[in-house]
Amino acid sequence: MRALLAMCLISCAACHKAEAPRQLTDDATLHGIDLSHHNGAVDWPALATAPIDFIYLKATEGREWKDPRFQDNWNSALKFGFQTGAYHFYLLCKSGRAQADNFIQSVEVRFGTLPPAIDLEYAGNCTPDKTNEKVREEIENFIDALEAEYGQSPIIYTTEMFYADWISGYFQDHDIWIRSIGEDAPKLSDGRAWAMWQYSGNGRVTGISGPVDLNHARPRAFRAKK
Repeated sequence: MRALLAMCLISCAACHKAEAPRQLTDDATLHGIDLSHHNGAVDWPALATAPIDFIYLKATEGREWKDPRFQDNWNSALKFGFQTGAYHFYLLCKSGRAQADNFIQSVEVRFGTLPPAIDLEYAGNCTPDKTNEKVREEIENFIDALEAEYGQSPIIYTTEMFYADWISGYFQDHDIWIRSIGEDAPKLSDGRAWAMWQYSGNGRVTGISGPVDLNHARPRAFRAKK
């Protein structure tokens, strides 16, 4: 994510009607959640009172699947003043361009929303049917299509294991959203800095009945690289 994301996320502290505006320093932490249909119905008026700065919503998976709650969640998140982004669960055995088409059909271009995210992990994925080099080319095709459509550099969500196997040394122009459950901040295998950290998959937030993923983000990590 570039400077635009920094502006979006920093401004979200003033978006919630229940909270007074606050100034963020480079060391401040932004708080966010990510949701899919697995989280069920959301009580959006209640969630709007929670200390949440941003929300990422699952939109699509693979070439055809669309999250049945995405559109309602997207509209509601924007209505209640959250900084909002969408993500795609990427299947390693499918065409990157076809998966990009699925996402683009589902997520409208709207000024001020967060950059799209691509979810790259082993859990629930399929076995690649190409060489690693060709699979990375397909991922790049997906990323390029989204960047052209939305005018924003997609962020890469991934796990520590997947990062070490597939991402390390590649996709250097894209910020990393790393999943690492625990209290200690993660360290990527190649020493690269992360922009976002999913530190819990079992959080509790007002307005959501079950467990939810919790995330930290650092404003200084979103600023344009010199």
